[in-house]
Amino acid sequence: MVRKRQVFLALVFALALILPGCGGGPKPPSLDEGVFMPTSPPEADNLWRQAEQAQKAGKLPTAIGLWEKIVQKYPTTPRAASALNSLGEVYLNQGQPDRAVQYFDYLLYAYPRWDGINSAKLNLLRARIQMGKKKQATKDAVPLWDASASQPEIRFGLATLMIDLYGSENDVETALDWCASGFTAANTPEQKRALTKSTLDLVNRLDEGAVRKLAKKKPSDFMRVFFEYRLAAIEKEKGQADAARDRLKAALAQSPGHPLTAEIQAALRGTKVVDAPQIPLSPDKIGVLVPLNGPNAKYGDMVVRGLNMAVTDWTGMNPDSKVNLVIKDAGSESTIAVQSFEELSRKEGVFAIIGPLGLQANKAVLPLANRDGIPLLSLAQKEDDGKDTSFALHVFIDSRDLVRTLVRYCREKLKYERFACLYPEDRYGQKLSKIFAETVQEQGGTMVSSASYKEKSTDFKESLQKLMNIAKKNAPLSATEGTPFEALFIPDQVSAVSLIAPQLPYNNIVGTTLLGTNLWSEAPLVQAGGVYVDQALFATSFYPESDTPQVKSFREKYERLYNATPSYLEAQAYDALMMLLIARNSVKGTSDRNAVFQSLLQAKDFKGVAGVYTASPRGDLERQYTILQVVNGQLQQVSP
Repeated sequence: MVRKRQVFLALVFALALILPGCGGGPKPPSLDEGVFMPTSPPEADNLWRQAEQAQKAGKLPTAIGLWEKIVQKYPTTPRAASALNSLGEVYLNQGQPDRAVQYFDYLLYAYPRWDGINSAKLNLLRARIQMGKKKQATKDAVPLWDASASQPEIRFGLATLMIDLYGSENDVETALDWCASGFTAANTPEQKRALTKSTLDLVNRLDEGAVRKLAKKKPSDFMRVFFEYRLAAIEKEKGQADAARDRLKAALAQSPGHPLTAEIQAALRGTKVVDAPQIPLSPDKIGVLVPLNGPNAKYGDMVVRGLNMAVTDWTGMNPDSKVNLVIKDAGSESTIAVQSFEELSRKEGVFAIIGPLGLQANKAVLPLANRDGIPLLSLAQKEDDGKDTSFALHVFIDSRDLVRTLVRYCREKLKYERFACLYPEDRYGQKLSKIFAETVQEQGGTMVSSASYKEKSTDFKESLQKLMNIAKKNAPLSATEGTPFEALFIPDQVSAVSLIAPQLPYNNIVGTTLLGTNLWSEAPLVQAGGVYVDQALFATSFYPESDTPQVKSFREKYERLYNATPSYLEAQAYDALMMLLIARNSVKGTSDRNAVFQSLLQAKDFKGVAGVYTASPRGDLERQYTILQVVNGQLQQVSP
């Protein structure tokens, strides 16, 4: 033992001569188990802490002196090995790789049993690459990968180093091999995002021929997704949008949990992936943004009621899964909605937000949700304005799908061919009349007439006469003797319909079926319209009188709690929160908002109280709508 310590003292003396002067010379023998201590004394640990504090404070000369002191005073301890590694890293970061190599070389030779030896080997590779000795680095990379099987951090660092090296040499194929290896070692969302970006950067360098060549080499299913994504982008550039969409959908179906899922979803929706800033995160908090004051407060109360029922049911089934609703006022002006959103995001750190209801508030907060990367389950109509909605899922009724369901029923079940529309001159009426005309044409029907009336009208004679005159000009001769259309669409409130319907016979509009939207479910249509609305049809997302067990249970529970009948607003809010919580639970072990949102976008055939939902890549919820008909003074469900 005495002889071994004498040898080591000579080794330390050689280190003092060789390293500071960057000189050469033969290396002394390495330490063996008889010399190297498994732990460091408290004095060495204290010096190490002082060095770390100095480094953090930007006092590098002080830190270097302390590390050198550790090596000199405690050369047989693990702290000495760590100090040598830190010294090498300092010079590496300062752009002095030749000096750094001397420290790492000595460390590897003298401390082969140090538990951080693979970290030093990785640093040595970095230094050699900086010196231009890339061939030596590539030679040592694979042995280091094999030696660090139980050290994912080392493997991840090595993979990223080799990706950059081979990428700089334009050896994309080998760089992609290292990407595949890197993903097996990536443990954090940040690491996976970084590797995803690196892999995409490499794949995007390839032309179609190169991508197909690599795809033929039977890559792993994991890496194949990247090639499919690139091929879809190429197809889109060539104007083959349908082929690109089909390719992306297939890739998503085969690998729903792939790190590229966010990019694929964004490509399908025509948006972009958001690199969200660092904001607070409370996984148990769900924000609610609804009107709490003013004329629309009653609708906000209805939404909150549905959400509270969902919380009660969820915690009853999942007692270990906490949910706390943080409710803020969306107000009647967009500025209030923005302020409330900022409080939910930056102060409360909510996991996701449900709302708002109003169109203007929705427009104001959508870009904020994208900015912060907070999932927004919007309760407002989706606008076809082409704006980015990367973090928004529209759970409100889709007017186009609702109208499509209604017209399809008229065409297929009732065999109607001729349609007309009478609509109010407001934003909703204009939008729905346009959708109705487009849908009739899409379904193979004929739109024979369309006319408008002013808001809050009570006399519709002029509008109805105009409607009939246009219809007679456009309808076939055989239909002009009676009413020229078989169905009349009125996208307005029940209060307006109750005034219009009695005036139809006095304007020679008889035997036609009135058609409406979910607005007709918000008030007692039968009582308001009487015999004039007999046989009328309308589509809605929720029918509280349904006999299905799920709806019946929801209705009965709601009636016990609030002594009222639930509407589609309560049902829709209930389903939205349930879907979100299921998505949150499906991504276990992570609080990544984006991962949960991507899981939410993969919802398929979710059975809610307001129907069966499937999320679409566009960021909408596709659902099955119910068609109700007035028959002998009673509402009856006729479809499905």
